[in-house]
Amino acid sequence: MDINTLKKALYEGVVLFEFVKKDGTLRHARGTTCPDLIPSDNVPQGKRTPEQQAAFQRQTVAFYDIDKKAWRSMRIDTLWSWKRAMKLV
Repeated sequence: MDINTLKKALYEGVVLFEFVKKDGTLRHARGTTCPDLIPSDNVPQGKRTPEQQAAFQRQTVAFYDIDKKAWRSMRIDTLWSWKRAMKLV
């Protein structure tokens, strides 16, 4: 699975996916990173150092959870499946 393909799909719209949480349970989510779909008060403001960003990009996918209305992340090695639900861009 190419992490960049998933990240591009998240940026272009909504993605449905399943991953295994740290506690071992399977989690279903609807997520996005598309700025047009994220409420303005939930747009991230923080900055990572270049080293933090490089490590994060290799291992983790951050997404805005549409149902929980909050930012979440998952490790790419816990991903079971994903599919594009809606494309805006």
